[in-house]
Parts: sequence; structure tokens; C-alpha cells
Amino acid sequence: MAAEPRVIRAQLDVSDASGGVRRGRRATSAAQWRDLAVVVVLTALAMAGFQPPYGGTGFVLATLGGVVVGVGSALVGYLLRLNALNTVLIGVLAYFLLGTPFVLPGDGIAVVVPTLESLGALAVGAVASWRDSLTLATPITGPDHMAVLPYVATAAATLTSSAIVLHVLPRRPRSVLRAAAVLLGPVALLALTMAMGTDRPFLAITRGTLFALVALVWLSWSTRGRNAATGVAARTVWTRRLAGTAVIALAAGVVAGGIGDAASLALDRDRFVLREEVTPPFDPYPYQSPLAGFRTYTKDLRDVVLFEASGLQQGDSIKLATLDQYSGRQWEIASPSDDRPDAGAYTLVGREVSTSDFLVASSDRDVEFRIDAYKDLWLPSVGSPTSIDLTAGPVLGRRDELRFNGATGTGLVIGGLEDGDAYGMHVEVQDQPMEGQLDNVPVARLRMPDVAAAPAAVTERMQTYIQGESSDYLRLKAIELALRSQGYLSHGTAGEAPSRAGHGLDRMQGMFELRYLVGDEEQYVSAMALMAHELGFPVRVVVGFKPPSVPADGGAVEVRGGDVTAWVEVPFEGFGWVAFSPTPEQTDVPVNTQERPETKPKAQVRQPPQTEARPDDLITAADDPGEDDRRDEPFTLPAWLTALITVLLVPLVAIGGSLLVAAVLRGLRVRARRDRGSPDERAAGAFDEAVDRFAELGYAVPEHETRRRTAGAMHPALATLAVDADRAVFDASEPTPEEVARVWAEAERAADEATAESSRGRRLLARFLARRPDRRDRTRRGERMNADRALLRNRILRSHGSDRPSPEAIARIEGIAPERSGDARPTDRDGT
Repeated sequence: MAAEPRVIRAQLDVSDASGGVRRGRRATSAAQWRDLAVVVVLTALAMAGFQPPYGGTGFVLATLGGVVVGVGSALVGYLLRLNALNTVLIGVLAYFLLGTPFVLPGDGIAVVVPTLESLGALAVGAVASWRDSLTLATPITGPDHMAVLPYVATAAATLTSSAIVLHVLPRRPRSVLRAAAVLLGPVALLALTMAMGTDRPFLAITRGTLFALVALVWLSWSTRGRNAATGVAARTVWTRRLAGTAVIALAAGVVAGGIGDAASLALDRDRFVLREEVTPPFDPYPYQSPLAGFRTYTKDLRDVVLFEASGLQQGDSIKLATLDQYSGRQWEIASPSDDRPDAGAYTLVGREVSTSDFLVASSDRDVEFRIDAYKDLWLPSVGSPTSIDLTAGPVLGRRDELRFNGATGTGLVIGGLEDGDAYGMHVEVQDQPMEGQLDNVPVARLRMPDVAAAPAAVTERMQTYIQGESSDYLRLKAIELALRSQGYLSHGTAGEAPSRAGHGLDRMQGMFELRYLVGDEEQYVSAMALMAHELGFPVRVVVGFKPPSVPADGGAVEVRGGDVTAWVEVPFEGFGWVAFSPTPEQTDVPVNTQERPETKPKAQVRQPPQTEARPDDLITAADDPGEDDRRDEPFTLPAWLTALITVLLVPLVAIGGSLLVAAVLRGLRVRARRDRGSPDERAAGAFDEAVDRFAELGYAVPEHETRRRTAGAMHPALATLAVDADRAVFDASEPTPEEVARVWAEAERAADEATAESSRGRRLLARFLARRPDRRDRTRRGERMNADRALLRNRILRSHGSDRPSPEAIARIEGIAPERSGDARPTDRDGT
């Protein structure tokens, strides 16, 4: 017999223990397993880049699952001889089936069985995790769908590269470009982890060097010539390969060592990552400043229990919001900006939250909060939280509304907190400095938001406060002590000295033009913050609560509106943000509060409009009843979007399901014919498989005919196959495994030829069909399909223009017109 094509042999031969060749399902060669191993190694090096954004090793199981899905789906598609589309569908099915144990075991039944919750998270995560990973604070620990990103990215990368290894490389001689295509998946994954990581990559130089070394060595060895020489020539080839590999390894080592220092310096500078280029989706700037609503607490909510706090220690302060920008009207939270990175930004977070690099913690503890009458969006907290657990109330279902600013240690819930909400925090707390500890420590230089210049009266008073003080800390303490000792406390309520609300430039100027300073925390912290800014110091204002006493055992303490307070914070090198409380405690304001006599004219200061807060002003936009109504409305997709999704999704599911079912049935059919029965039965199965492949392309199959008459009626490409199959079946000796494999190779060749000749529409339709072995073709009137009718129908199928059979022959084939006597077989005059 003729020599068997080399490519076909490479795909069909499997050596058994006796050295013979066993034919059956498509086998994998040792070279393909080596190629797959290289894909897995490169993928492992690339997926290690998920460590910085995810932290720890929690992502490893998800990436391992992605490798199993990608490589496993490619292998199944290869062994079952599925096309690319069906292989992808196998991968999608495996993605959902295996996603629960690898990514969301807590949502599955007995860890392994998928549930609607886990399947929904897998579907959402495949789309939303890419976007959310850029806006979530690191380390990423939630929401649940965020664990899907390493899983789906690794699965896509390994499926692509494994499919190229198994389906593309064996068909043609290898070249550098074809072999390099295998690296597309790992390289794309490596680029993804670099772009979506943080500015502190995980072993970047080591991973990059190993990745390049493995890829170059594999390319060098995988593209070697297939016609290896023997003897001295073969030894020369191997020597050159070994030498080339050594040179590549040495060059990689030298290059890595040479650029190591430069790369390290580059990594210490600003490193391009996508999360630094994406503006966080939440901007707190439009919300009213908590400091502007300060007197709502002292007047309207003074005796109202806002929330309960547990786990506090004596001296702890509860933070609501940190205000770092002053517009001249009020202290507020600045919008996120790259120009002021030390102010931070409110980003979507999971359970674990980031902390400021500028924090020097001295202790840590667990605190819990239970909301009562508090209805604002700012999240009460202590110190700098490292984790947040939502434990009860409506907030449990609104985890995606939680935002946190690691630089300030404050958080918020976009829709506002409600009665019954509860959450716990693990926090790190920084103690106040001891006396003399910061006397010679300079203030840290940070890039903070803009602060308007202080009025002349404030600046003049500041100069008198700091006379004789040289160090940064002592000047700030002098301002704090002067305001506390010379000022008087009044919230402007009945029975107290008159005190106008507000802390704009006009209020600051008017306050310091009077003989006596009168105000509350709102005015005093604003004044001290402006003075600190005039000294050139970074400064921020913090609004919160300070209970008068807390249980020694850390039990629950009720926090009321009257416990509201505010303080100023300034950063010091090597210590962190230091709090200053300039608000006085004395309330007995002298009667004479008129303006002081002045001997020199005051500088003219153009003031913005007064910003007196009305008692009925609400604290923030979150308290707007309209906002509550809108929040209570269930989210629904627009009708047009629902219709569009239905119109697109239903056909896609139907088409994908049909393709998958047809591919699985064809694969099972081929496997049964290749692997089962005696050698002559397997040879006969090759002819039957080819006939079924032709039938799926639209060819008519005659009923109860010999193989040779069937081949003559269907297609010339089947003639050789019919002869080989008959020889294998009817020969006196049993066919050898090589002969059976040759028959199957001829069957594949014939089917490929028919596929190439068919129109694009018939090739597409054939993907949806899996012909049953017991099917019998019939004419339009239900008559048996004999050889003559099959021949004419197949001539029609293959005809073009003048080759088309005559109308009389077409009518006769379908049993519409009577056959002429003596026409045992169609003649040329009938169109054959």
C-alpha cells in the first residue's frame, strides 16, 4: 500500500507495550505533553502577578482551577476531534461546573455542587471583575465575584495556548512564528497582571527573567528540524542545541544582572498601572461637609442615641470623616486627584481594607458598632481599620455601596446607614506623643488638597501665639493652648452666649475681630487648621464623636449627638498624624464682646457670602427623603435593554447548545467505531463514519447497498475507501493495526475533500448535525432511496450550472414523475 501521510500518522499512532502500533482515538505525543508543560510553567510565572492586588496566596486555588479548565478543555476537544467553536463551548461548560469548588466553595453545596448563587457570581465576575479590580482598594478580598478574575483570565490564557499546541502545531511543520503563537496566552496573562497590579510588583525581575529564559529555550528546541540526521551529523546537531541553550541561559543571566539595578530603580519610581489611571467611581465632594452640619448634632440631636460602640478604650475618639480641602466657605472632602495622592480616595473594598503607609500603630483592637438613630452616610470608625465585617441589618445586602479611604482611615456607605445596621472592625490605633517626644521632629511634607489663605485677623493672631517657638510641634502646641485658654465655648443655643454657625472666611475674620473668641469645635478647628496651613504645614480636620466615658471592660457605650467633636491633625516624620484639640471648655463668656479698639486700619479682605447654617439643614445629601425613596425602589433594567438581551441571548444559547450536543454525539460515535470491536469491524466503522460525514453535508445515502455501490452513488472520493474497507473485512487474514489506521486515514481524507467542496452554508449546517447510524434517507414522497436516486441527488448537490441534471431526472428522483421503462440507471440524456 501507499505510504501513510506523516501528519495523519502523528495524530493517530500510539505505541503499545509490545512495540506495535495501536489505532483508536486520537492520541497525544510526548512532544505535545512537553509543550503543554511549558504552557503551564509560563502561566504559573505570569499568574504570580496577582499576588500584590489580592494579597497572600488566596488567589492560587482560583488560578489552579483556571489551568485545569483551560488545559483540560483543550485536551477533551482534541481527543474527541471537536472543532474550535465546540472546544470553546466545552471550556465555557467546564468554567461554570468547576468554578464553584475552585473559586466559590463557600457558595456551593458540599463545596463542590454549584448553586444559583455561585453560578451567578461566576457569570457576573467574568464581566465585572475586570472593571472592579481597578477601583477596589488592595488587597482585594471581596465582593465574591472578584475571586473570578484570576480564574477566568488563567482559563482563557491556557485554553488558547493549549488549543494551539494540540490543534495547530501538528498540522504543519513548525516555524518560529507558529511556535511563538503558543506563547500568546501566557504573555497576555503576564501583561494583564502587570497592568492590573499595583506599583509594588511581586518579584518582577526574577519572574521576568525566568519567563524569558523558559520561553527562549523552548522556542529554540521546539523549532528544530524534523529530519534529524544520524551518526556524526546527529551528534553535531545535539551539540549545537546544547551549546545554544547554554548561550541563551548565560545571556539571560547577564542581562538580568546588568539591568537589575536599573529595573529596581525604575520600580521605585512611578510605575504605570491601570488602577492609578482609573478615577474611582465615587466622588464625595458633592455631599455636604459634616463640619457644616456640626450644630445639627449639638442642637437637634443632642440627647438622641445615634449608635452604640463596643470595644472602645478610655481616650478613644470615633471618626466620621476627614476633611482636607478648604474652599473659603467650608472644610470638605476633596475629589480624587493624582495631584494630591496623600489625601487618598474612597474606593470599593472587600472585607480587608488598606491602611496608610504613614500610620505608626501602637496598638490594635476589635470594635463593633450598632446603628440606632444615626442616618448619615459616613461610617463611624476608630483609628485606622484593617478589616470591616458587615454583620446585621439592611447594610448586609449593600456591600457594593461600601467605600473606604485607606489614607484617612474613614469609610462611607453611599445610600446611608439605617436603624439596625451593625458591623465590626479590626483597627490599629496610634497613641498621642509623650511630652517632648516631637519637640525636634519636623512636620512631614505631603501633597494635600488646596487650602484657601487665612484672613488677616487670623494670621495676625497666629503670629502672637507662636512668638518665641522655633520647632514645628511647639508652634502648633502654642496655637492649641492659646485657643483653649483664650477662647470660650458656645454652640449658640438658648442660655449660651451668641455664637453664629459656619466656618467660612467671613466667620473666621469676624470671630478674630472681637475682643473675645466665642464659638465651638466648628470654628476653633477651622481657625487652627488655617493657622497651620499659613505655617506651611499639611493639615486636615476630622469630625467625629468622643464619649465622656467608656466601660473598662470594653462593653457597649451609647453615643449621643451631644458627644460630637472635631479636631485638627498634622503629620510628623516617623510618627504619623498627630491630633490637636484647640476647642476650649470654659463657657462663661464676659459680657463685653464688642470689637477691640484698633489704632491702625485693617487690611481689606473680600469675603464670600455668609454661610450660616439653618437649624433645619440636613447633615448630608444622604438624608434627603427623595434619596431614601429612590434607594428603596428595586433596580430594574430598562425594557429595551431586557428585550435586546433576550433577543440576543436566547438564539446564542440555542445555537451554542445545539453545537455542543452535536459535537459530543459525533465524538462518541467516532470513539465507538474506532475503539470497539475486532479489527475488521473497526475498518468497516471507518467507511460508516465517512458516509455519515458525507450525509451531514447533505449527501444522500442509498439504502441496503454494498460499499462500492454506495461510494459510486455518493462521491468519487469514497471509491478507494470502499475498496480498502472491503479488503479489510473480507480478506482471509485479519487486518493489522496499520491497515486499520490506513483505512481511517483514508476516511478522514475523503471527508475533508467533501467538506472543502461544499458551500459555506452546508459546512455551517453540518456543525449542527450528528447523523444516527440507523437513519434511512427517503424521497419527498417517502420512497426508499436506492442507488439511482442517491446518485442523481448527489449530482444535484455537487452540480454547477450546465452540470445540473435535467428537470425530468430531478422529478424522477423524488418520485414525482414515473420512471421510464428500462431505466435501470440514469443516462447521460437524463442529466448524469
